[in-house]
Amino acid sequence: MENFDELKHQTSGKPKYKLTHANVFVSPGGFHYVDHLDPMEDVEPEIDGSALTDAEIVYIEKSLQSNPERLENQIAAVKRHTPITGKKALDIGCGGGLFLSKLKAEGADVTGVELSDTRAYYAKTKHGFEVIKRTIEDDYWKSFHGAFDIVTLWDVIEHVNFPLATLQAAARMLKPGGILLIDTPCRDAFYHRFGEFTYQISAGKFPTFLNTMYSAKPFGHKQILSLAEMKNLLESAGLEVVELQRFHELSFPYGFYLKKLVRSELLVRVLLPFVRIFFAIFPIRNKMLAIGRKAMRIK
Repeated sequence: MENFDELKHQTSGKPKYKLTHANVFVSPGGFHYVDHLDPMEDVEPEIDGSALTDAEIVYIEKSLQSNPERLENQIAAVKRHTPITGKKALDIGCGGGLFLSKLKAEGADVTGVELSDTRAYYAKTKHGFEVIKRTIEDDYWKSFHGAFDIVTLWDVIEHVNFPLATLQAAARMLKPGGILLIDTPCRDAFYHRFGEFTYQISAGKFPTFLNTMYSAKPFGHKQILSLAEMKNLLESAGLEVVELQRFHELSFPYGFYLKKLVRSELLVRVLLPFVRIFFAIFPIRNKMLAIGRKAMRIK
């Protein structure tokens, strides 16, 4: 397997895809990534909630956490592999904290990791659990190694600078027998493949879905993984892959994605009803769910 983190340290040559907000490079082995790294050394551990406005709260509640089916699927995925009551759970990239609040309501001892000041402050004050504003690779977490039964990264791995380092650090947080759950956009899916197709036949003029899948903006999508790459990453982090599948899910309302594609409010309003009907009939499996388990200690 290629070392994805090393590839991102050594980006050179011409990008395969020149998009609106990113240049996408493709390694000899097929790994797709952008040539941008966020300056994580600038992240301060103190949570500053002073910038949390009413508009941001509306965004968290009405957009970021607007898909109840998504939350139900996440809880169901956990329950397929472990009971929740009495377990210790860590959600890396907890956002507004709704997922952890549901685990807490079912009897789990929960902790969140969130690098956004406003979201960390919202989650902490709204739901009343501890939120840590440090990357999971930070030395701060060394004393917590082996402390958690459940570790989750929902829509996170595509945003991080170095996916292997992140997964290895997350795996170290697990107790023996603990589970790591990830969901993320899947490269082995219609949207990515259609975007590649339209880019190629239009000589780069119409990237369509690729423009929504990659971004060199701060905390944007830095890589989109395939199922095989995810399996290799989990195994490289020392985990047994116990579930790996594609499924249909959109993290945001359909209108959010339409605005990125067509950039016209009027056209969004016209297209939205047809888009809803389309997905009701054809639930395209655009994301992957990956679950790894840490081996039990041999007595």
